[in-house]
Amino acid sequence: MVADWIRLAGGMLSVRIRGAELERFLNLCAQEHITLRRPKRTDIDEMQAVMSLRDFYRLSRVRKRTRCRVHIAQRRGLPFFWKKLRRRYALWLGMLLMCFACYILSTRIWVIETEFAQGVDAYAVMQELQQLGIGIGTKSADIDARAVKLHMMTELDELKYFSVNVDGNVITVQAAAVTEPPANESKNGVHDVVALKDGIVEKMAVRRGTEQCEIGDAVLQGEILVDALVEKQGQLDETRLVDANADIWASTRYYTTRKMALEADKKYKSGKSKRRYAVCFGKTRINLFFSSSLTEGNCDRIITTKKIRLNDFLELPVSLCCETIQPYTTKAVYHDAEELRAKLEYGARRSVERQINEGNINSMQADLTTENDAAVLRSVVWCYEQIGESVEDGRTEADLPEDTEETEEEQ
Repeated sequence: MVADWIRLAGGMLSVRIRGAELERFLNLCAQEHITLRRPKRTDIDEMQAVMSLRDFYRLSRVRKRTRCRVHIAQRRGLPFFWKKLRRRYALWLGMLLMCFACYILSTRIWVIETEFAQGVDAYAVMQELQQLGIGIGTKSADIDARAVKLHMMTELDELKYFSVNVDGNVITVQAAAVTEPPANESKNGVHDVVALKDGIVEKMAVRRGTEQCEIGDAVLQGEILVDALVEKQGQLDETRLVDANADIWASTRYYTTRKMALEADKKYKSGKSKRRYAVCFGKTRINLFFSSSLTEGNCDRIITTKKIRLNDFLELPVSLCCETIQPYTTKAVYHDAEELRAKLEYGARRSVERQINEGNINSMQADLTTENDAAVLRSVVWCYEQIGESVEDGRTEADLPEDTEETEEEQ
């Protein structure tokens, strides 16, 4: 196969040879070292063969001595392909423009990756970079990482560390703040831990503050569970206010009601699906179809978009949009209430899970009835969740009770 590709690079011809002295023609070709491949006799005075372009130019002496005529039936190979393309200026211009566009796109920034630590104002950092002219489409050669770092550290005082790394079409921005704010502490006064919901306390983890409940107590929403006021414990201690911090786990209960109609419409495919395509350049869309209307009747439209990527980081602002249109018809279907129980119970669980901030569902008790051609599920869901919520306490040091022992000694 490799030899065939080498011969095609020099050009191959399929010829038809006609004459009364074909045997003499073959003998003379052998004497002149002219190679005829796959010779085949088609008539008493005619034969076909394949030969190279170089050997074809050497046939002139053989043809004169044998009075045979050689006709070209087919041309193959690189010389003939080049002859067809060399005068197609529009094609060469398009290829030149495509190469130039790929070169220009490879020198620009198309992806910005950020790694910001806690406490960094990401909006301020990106705004400052935009003022420096760094963004999508910026030439990577124009970005001076050292100068950008010096500018950002000078303009933004809260930055402790800043770096810019350019890798091809990707720029990575890393920043860290001078001081990171505490995770659980507040700057505005002291806080109490109150009950977020009604429940029965099952577990307590108090880190700061005075406990106002015990395991097994039933608490109501808004009730103080851990007080910010800490009483005096010994002679060297004193009454003080702290920022209460605790995790209170309790058993809670939710009441939910879910309803679903017994009659529903079911979809059935009514025909073959159709596809139509469009090309998007940024916000500009060019439809590759003539009719803009959908098929008659009901139909589903599924849209998929494929973006053009040159590599893992370079993504061109060109995408192919494919719309699949599937026509369908509907038919009324009647269900029994028990058939809908699983869906209703799943919906009830999902609605409760959305109300739980931290915790899980333990059990559920459900009662299914039929009302007005609909299945109604009334359920009670028991959960185990964290109900402690930090709420600001309005007291200050001036509101602390006076020490009675000190006042008696003064008297």
